[in-house]
Amino acid sequence: MGVIYAIARQTVREALRRKIMWIFLVIGVFLISLGPVFGFLSPKDSQTVLRSLGLAAILLAGLFITIVTCIYLIPVEIERRTIYTVLSKPVQRYEFLLGKFLGGFFTVFINIAAMGVVFLAMLYFQEGHHIAPEMARGVMLTFFQMLLLAAITIFFSTITTPVVNFFLSFGVFLVGNLSSVTDTLTTSHNKIAHGVGQFIYYILPQFGNFNVQNRLIHPDESIVNMNVYIIHNIFYSLAYSAVVLAVAIILFDRREV
Repeated sequence: MGVIYAIARQTVREALRRKIMWIFLVIGVFLISLGPVFGFLSPKDSQTVLRSLGLAAILLAGLFITIVTCIYLIPVEIERRTIYTVLSKPVQRYEFLLGKFLGGFFTVFINIAAMGVVFLAMLYFQEGHHIAPEMARGVMLTFFQMLLLAAITIFFSTITTPVVNFFLSFGVFLVGNLSSVTDTLTTSHNKIAHGVGQFIYYILPQFGNFNVQNRLIHPDESIVNMNVYIIHNIFYSLAYSAVVLAVAIILFDRREV
């Protein structure tokens, strides 16, 4: 664990030096801060816009921060040939990959936590000095959604270039957000649509299940048992990420670098 921790710590330091990551963070905070601009609306509409805009900004900024951070973690080490120096020491390949993943994961955590604090603080002052627990849950689900995306991005980085990885990860995220649509396809009488729907729904990550903003924003459409729903999604994120990382370790171990 000491080796993995050391690699993760160094990865975080390197990631925090990238200007593009800070640009996405600033953009995310800026979008969150636009909420009070809609104060001319009725109190209910203003609250809905503030909440939906804040969660959407965190998701969008988190998406690009996660992909941009993780697509370069392994390819850059190979390109600079620093990986040979690392692996020449008593460091196993799985330790290197897990260290890179944890470093990228913690970098994403820092950014989402920062945006989440700004968002919840704004809600605190805009909605009568109280913390909306459902909004905190929304930020937490966004974090676990990005954890899953980070694992997928790391997986693709073991077999593709950063450019290809960007489009693959982004594409998987977009398709995964259509889980409600693909779920409908699984009940289709068309065999092709049924097969495609089953593949997408059961094989690709169901990112759409993490996006419960509409249910959180509109209490009338709330989930029956939010705690059970959240625990299920957290377990799904951790389990899926573990499987993806296990496959990535196998592929990386067999790769010539």
